[in-house]
Amino acid sequence: MPVPFVLAFAIASGLAVAWAGRVELRERPGLVARTGAFRAYGLFVGLVLVPVSVYFYVFYGDWSLAYLLDTRTIPSAVALLAFVLEAALAAGAFLLGARWIRAERDGRVLALSGAALAAGVLSWVALAGRLSVVGTVAQHQGGFGLVPFGASALFDATLWMGVVVLVGLGYVLYRVGRVGSVVRPDGTGNGR
Repeated sequence: MPVPFVLAFAIASGLAVAWAGRVELRERPGLVARTGAFRAYGLFVGLVLVPVSVYFYVFYGDWSLAYLLDTRTIPSAVALLAFVLEAALAAGAFLLGARWIRAERDGRVLALSGAALAAGVLSWVALAGRLSVVGTVAQHQGGFGLVPFGASALFDATLWMGVVVLVGLGYVLYRVGRVGSVVRPDGTGNGR
């Protein structure tokens, strides 16, 4: 998936999971990193979101960077750092969302999550001309050997990886939201 979209999605998903875990975040005033919501989101980022980004970088790197950079010229250490920063951005979005949730500013969390998702979609639209074909930077600059996105293996990969990411995020949102809705044996909890 294109890097601008993935980064915006990381922000949007971090905020959305913080909102889904709002009950737990309010009930447990300690470190946010010790909450189940944060751990669940961390697993999603580490096992789904970042690996999907790595896949697109490794197999369709020039396309994922919208042909703005040639991936052959990027040192592997820089690419690794970029994936670490992606995970840090996602975690930072969750932590910001948790802070706002604890301050009873749920509306801000949802608004920024929606704005980030909209920015990601708009980035894809803005780059549509570049992303409509698949090839290398040299092919894109020279106008030769390009394959239409819809006729390429990348199209299928984008669909499948998109489904994996959305199902994974949906499951995390569901499970994190359920944690706060449990009535404990001692009768506490919100019992939604």
